[in-house]
Amino acid sequence: MDLRDYARVLRERWRFVVACVLVFVAAAAAAVALTPRSYSAHARLFVATSDVSSANAYQGGLFSEERVKSYTQIVNSPPVIDGVINALHLHSTPSQLAGKISATAPLDTVLVDIKVTDSSPQQAQAIANETAVQFTQFVAQIEQTSPGGGATLVKVSAVGPSTAPTSPTSPQPALYLGIGLAAGLAVGVSGAILRASLDTRMRTRDDVRRELGLPTLGAVSADPALRGRSPVADPRGSRRAEDLGQLRTALRYAAGEQPPRAVVLASALPGEGRTTMAVDLALSYAQTGRRIVLVESDLREPRLAEYLGLASQPGLTELLTAAATPGEAVQDWGGGLLQVVTAGGLPAEPGELLAGADLRALLNVLQERADLVLLDSPPLLPFTDAALLAAEAGHALLVVRSGVTHQAGARRALESLRAVDTRVLGAVLTAVPRSRTERTAPKGRPAPDTGQRPVPWPDGWNGAASRRAGSGPLTDGVPVAGARSRLEQPRG
Repeated sequence: MDLRDYARVLRERWRFVVACVLVFVAAAAAAVALTPRSYSAHARLFVATSDVSSANAYQGGLFSEERVKSYTQIVNSPPVIDGVINALHLHSTPSQLAGKISATAPLDTVLVDIKVTDSSPQQAQAIANETAVQFTQFVAQIEQTSPGGGATLVKVSAVGPSTAPTSPTSPQPALYLGIGLAAGLAVGVSGAILRASLDTRMRTRDDVRRELGLPTLGAVSADPALRGRSPVADPRGSRRAEDLGQLRTALRYAAGEQPPRAVVLASALPGEGRTTMAVDLALSYAQTGRRIVLVESDLREPRLAEYLGLASQPGLTELLTAAATPGEAVQDWGGGLLQVVTAGGLPAEPGELLAGADLRALLNVLQERADLVLLDSPPLLPFTDAALLAAEAGHALLVVRSGVTHQAGARRALESLRAVDTRVLGAVLTAVPRSRTERTAPKGRPAPDTGQRPVPWPDGWNGAASRRAGSGPLTDGVPVAGARSRLEQPRG
């Protein structure tokens, strides 16, 4: 990942980063609120030698500096602690009190700073003052020049009384909140980058190009307000309709000079927007005056009839089994704007039905009477139906749902299509998040109605039943010589 990738990850996952910051700052605030308050009082001692002659003053100063280093280690010694407890009548053990008292010696000085920490500011002040008194007495005893009680070499005296602290020294809200903020940012940023590196879902055009090596012909935005209906049917237009128009244009030139006549919309797994994309793209084409036939080739979990409010039967199954004619199975939608072939009845073996020569014959008939045939297919990974359809149609468009389709699944789906020598025109991203301004429906006009309507379908059908009956196939109701032998040729 380069710097732009990191910036993109943070831009996409900023909510996660903010959530981590808020959690850690809230934890820091809770720690501040729950931590008991403690106060620190200070007492300062001055250490000097008893020799006041000027000749030995320098040596005496060095001696005092060496002495104070040792004094910091014995401030909370048992004689001093016991004296403080007895003098102040404290209800604490010597070890508890010793833990509250500490001493330091500033560098290159003859001073000893005593620090006492307690939950009560007045108690901390009293202990600091009494510790200074007890320590000076203790030093006077251990620094005597002779066991008999002569003059001491060092004199320790308190530099003024201790004062009661006015504010607690712990907890420190600014420090705690700063640590919480820094920790939240660190966890949020690292977590966002880690999640992005482990996330195998494709979200952008760059992901599709990098992982699949396919051009992204279109990126269709997600718009919850349009759920359950196609935006191209809305005369006011929408951002989604514009996206479909761009996809339609890219698909027109994806196959070169000769536009595709039949395209299978395929996806790796269910729930990736394949059926919705087929409907919306078909309607987008139809509103430009093109003759479009939408075929529901998903014979396992069909939804198109319910989605468009059409009769579920007769449909593709009946056409392939010669139980119905195209005139009976092809239904008009939107006043003839679009022609639809639903799935029909659910066969016991959909794969075998789609593998027959009748599918190729049906596609030929549909292509003769339409500018484009769009086929909605089952998912590629669970079933082989979509690969069989793509082999007959010759062209496929891979549907990738942004933030849902995983790289491995999409690669396997692409391999399935290429294994049957199908030309994959590219990919289309569905449910692409848009900003609020991009989702706003622009003012637009519906595409003009050219008045062009599909040619009526013939009553005869060159399917299996026609061959069994011995009658010749019909095109526009007229038998075509040699059509029977052509249909019975092996699949190529």
